[in-house]
Amino acid sequence: MSRIGITQEKIISILIIVVSLLLMGGIGFTMIMENKKDEPVNEEILIMPDLEGYSFEEAKDYYKELFEISEAGQDYSEEYPAGAILLQSIEAGKEYEKGAYVEVTVSLGDKQSETEAPVTEITEETVKEEESTAPEEAIDPADIVIDNSPADLETYIPEDEVELDMLGFGTVALEGRASEIYNGIYNILRPKGVDAGFMYYDPRTGRSMEYNADERFSAGSIIKAIYARSILDGSVDMDTEYEMTEEMLNSPYELVNGQPVGTVFTVRELIEAALIKSDNTAYKMLYNYVGYDKFNGYAESLGLSQRMTDDNYWFRLTARETMIYFKEIYNFISQHPNGVLMKKCMTNTEYRDMFAAALPDKTVAEKYGYLPQEDFYTLGDCAIISGEDDDYILVMYWRNTGSTADTSPFRQIAVLTDEFHEIMK
Repeated sequence: MSRIGITQEKIISILIIVVSLLLMGGIGFTMIMENKKDEPVNEEILIMPDLEGYSFEEAKDYYKELFEISEAGQDYSEEYPAGAILLQSIEAGKEYEKGAYVEVTVSLGDKQSETEAPVTEITEETVKEEESTAPEEAIDPADIVIDNSPADLETYIPEDEVELDMLGFGTVALEGRASEIYNGIYNILRPKGVDAGFMYYDPRTGRSMEYNADERFSAGSIIKAIYARSILDGSVDMDTEYEMTEEMLNSPYELVNGQPVGTVFTVRELIEAALIKSDNTAYKMLYNYVGYDKFNGYAESLGLSQRMTDDNYWFRLTARETMIYFKEIYNFISQHPNGVLMKKCMTNTEYRDMFAAALPDKTVAEKYGYLPQEDFYTLGDCAIISGEDDDYILVMYWRNTGSTADTSPFRQIAVLTDEFHEIMK
């Protein structure tokens, strides 16, 4: 009986020790968690971008998820067109909290009194002087003549001629070489009538030049860059893997990176193949696996009507609509972490026979589109072109007959537009 009693005492002692340890552990854990509540939360550090020169409405829409922009005042500006941002309450490069209020001063453009031409008495002498100094009529410089151009496709010359319009340049007069270049660009585009579309845009000044910018063209593979941008917003995991099945092949011969059916690819690899190689199967895998919702939301956020469906994933776009997409891609590349991937792909495309070939000294981030049909083809190129200290965006579409695509007009337009940009900036 005495041994049994001793055993019970030992058991009771052990239980007391275990309960004590559990209580002490619980108290310690509670104290640790309470202390963690008091620790500061590591929030993402945001750096304020430079808004000067950008359109107030575009900046307000683009940055709405990060901070709120409100107009604090307006002022005249010789440098920026009406609607551009002149000043911002939080300086560029400064840290700010998400959801902050940023007040900006918006440009009213030039003062009328400063831009009005002086009134000059019209005399016979002044008329003769104006005639002697007036710019020459549209010329056709030898270096921009298109040799052996195939016959025009569906060429339509409307009663009201299609003009080459300059927007946002104010009272800037075209003189000398600038006038020659303007006429040279016009003489390349004009014979095509509505079978050519063109836009140039300078994001620093907001100035643009356009020809037939509202005619629709088959965008072809240009849509791949726009779709890729829509899923690079950070909400899609770039390392997610998808299988290349028989159903995913655009044709039996179009294998992503030459790999066999059954190979899995990450979203990042599919984007790279779609942009660098213009791979149709990679694009098909993306819009089938990732879907259309992000693209449709992206188009809606830009105020554009295009929507992807199971029956509509290759679009017809105008030069103006394409420019809206590429203006946003330009901002995305400079502001978003995934912009590095976007720029890397667009500056390393395998097919670079158009804008990039004409501008070897510039950084050209581009995406071309080509759609051959029974008796004609549509060709397009869109690019963000960067020099040492500034950038501009170029969009061009070209419909033509023939079995081989003629890329020379794109190179000619690129050379002339680049020189025009340098003169006018």
